Amino acid sequence: MTNILVTMGPAINNTEMLTKLYNDGVRILRFNFPHYDQESALKDANNIHEVEKKLGGKFDLLLDTSGPQIRTGVLTTPISYTIGEKFRIVVKENKRGDRDLFCDYPKLINDAQIDSIIKIDSGLFDVKVIEKGSESLVVEALISFTVGSRRHVNLPGIHCDLPTLTPQDFDDTLFATKNGFSHIAMSFTRSGKDIQGLRDFLKQNNGSQIKIMAKIENQEGIGNLDEIIDASDMIMVARGDLGTELPLETIPVHQMNIIKKCKEKNKPVIVATQMLETMITNPIPTRAEVSDIFYAVREGADYVMLSGETAVGKYPLQCVEVMKKVIEQAEKL
Repeated sequence: MTNILVTMGPAINNTEMLTKLYNDGVRILRFNFPHYDQESALKDANNIHEVEKKLGGKFDLLLDTSGPQIRTGVLTTPISYTIGEKFRIVVKENKRGDRDLFCDYPKLINDAQIDSIIKIDSGLFDVKVIEKGSESLVVEALISFTVGSRRHVNLPGIHCDLPTLTPQDFDDTLFATKNGFSHIAMSFTRSGKDIQGLRDFLKQNNGSQIKIMAKIENQEGIGNLDEIIDASDMIMVARGDLGTELPLETIPVHQMNIIKKCKEKNKPVIVATQMLETMITNPIPTRAEVSDIFYAVREGADYVMLSGETAVGKYPLQCVEVMKKVIEQAEKL
């Protein structure tokens, strides 16, 4: 049977909501560490443990690592670019002009090539590299867009010389071993060696019982899929960054293939991202969202995941109910 994995946040981090979620069959709670720190996570984890005592039940807690992130710099005022406009991306903050963007990945100039596409703000703003200098790239805006402060940068098809686990991720992993977490999700997993490195670290720090979930969300993860599945305890089809790193139209194909391989290797698999995105603000889903859940279940997903829908949405319990009903329908066939 397909189960539901929910993401913690202000919308559900209280005794009443956690009790209702447990009674609705939810058993895994995800802490998304790009949006949590250890202090706030500890507060919510302790609250969960108190709820467990009252219910006589148990939640599994999942810590989702931040992973390596590339961002633009701080802007006091957003910059609006028009389609076809050319501007610079610099890797030294003190070299940034009024209409330039700073990027905090120091090897960007070496790694990017002419005609490389750089995706800014989680893929909303695409620019093309047209010139390389010693301290900057000249890029052309492919659409008109306004860029705000500290926006995510994706470099599809470019191998970035960044560790899969950052020092902060290792520190957060230690936090997980000490505070009752049962799962860790590794963001941007690129190889089986990445998983083995985390497993060795857990063994060295009294965390060998913690299960490792590999998130497949870039081209390298797709290319090394078999060895990643073999090395992991669970797999997440993380469609957010995957859909930024790879063409959107290929994501359903990759999802089907990942689920198929996981079933062959008897590894649990989670389908995640935007499953009921519109229900963050609306009380009912779109027909497309219902179909998305339905076909994920039919393909063999062991879990379907709610992200912002339960973390910050207006209708977290309704989202769980919608998922339960769709799962029930899909499993009748």
